[in-house]
Amino acid sequence: MTEWPIDWRAVVDEAVRRRKAESLTQSDLAALAGVSRPVVVAFEQGEINLRFERVVAVLDALGLFVQPGRSDSLQSFVHEARKRFVELTADLDEDHPSRQGYGHSEQAYSIDGVDALPSLAQLKTILAHAPKTSGWTPFWVPTKETIKPAFYEGLIECWLGRPSNDRVFNDAAHSDFWQVARDGTAYLQRGYQEDGRDFDPGTFFDLTLPIWRTAEVLVHAAWLARELGAGAADPIRFVARYTGLSGRELISWAKPGLRLAIDERLRARADSVDLTTLTSAGEIDKQLEKVVGTIVRPLYERFDGFEPAESLIAGQIADFRRQLQDF
Repeated sequence: MTEWPIDWRAVVDEAVRRRKAESLTQSDLAALAGVSRPVVVAFEQGEINLRFERVVAVLDALGLFVQPGRSDSLQSFVHEARKRFVELTADLDEDHPSRQGYGHSEQAYSIDGVDALPSLAQLKTILAHAPKTSGWTPFWVPTKETIKPAFYEGLIECWLGRPSNDRVFNDAAHSDFWQVARDGTAYLQRGYQEDGRDFDPGTFFDLTLPIWRTAEVLVHAAWLARELGAGAADPIRFVARYTGLSGRELISWAKPGLRLAIDERLRARADSVDLTTLTSAGEIDKQLEKVVGTIVRPLYERFDGFEPAESLIAGQIADFRRQLQDF
């Protein structure tokens, strides 16, 4: 028996107090935490039989739980970015694709070793010249008036999901929200491509897209680190979160030729996962396969314990590098 037992009612009361102080509804908190609204309701009623990871997600979204290995400054940046996304989408219909209601991925990083901070105007110019890594590059800087990046509270911010008549794509997958600070701290939130027109939203999860998306953001982080004057060995902290996983089936959709890599039906048994690593621009340049593998393996484990073969990750990173040469 511990000498300092947790006062669960006090924890719940503080969580409710903080949610209300931040003017968040229960639905807002659910979106921030990556859980369903009934989970938040049960938590606030003092239910003690909730899954631990869901309780952690709720407390984490309110800044009441610090996860091991995560930088406090990066965690705070991510927390504020999530709140901002909720603010931006608050007036949208509940089923609007830009809400990313069936789940989303989050990827964020911070860079050590940045001494001379650029102005916001300079940073915007730098980001506009980021190397293209795919047809939908992360932290894309559009020039169209309705969706182009803006300055917001000392950051550069872009929301591609802003409702407008001139959007080409109106699905969750093309509703990116991102923020970048002058010191190179960055946050990106994306809806799932699998929730587009090809499938019923919330039913499938692609085998290879997490590998490619993680590689893209890491390459962006290494590139921006160099642009801002950080050294090859200076630490880059990377965190990611995937929500809306529970019940999704793992399939090979983006790369149909890899269907044999999954020899049985695998479904996610947890609704979210948090991922983290500490790397550097030099390691990303030279050992991208290793860094990506370290990050994504816990994600795949959510799908009935699936373990991707090293050759699968290596092959996708090799394809990714070849694509970079084509742009």
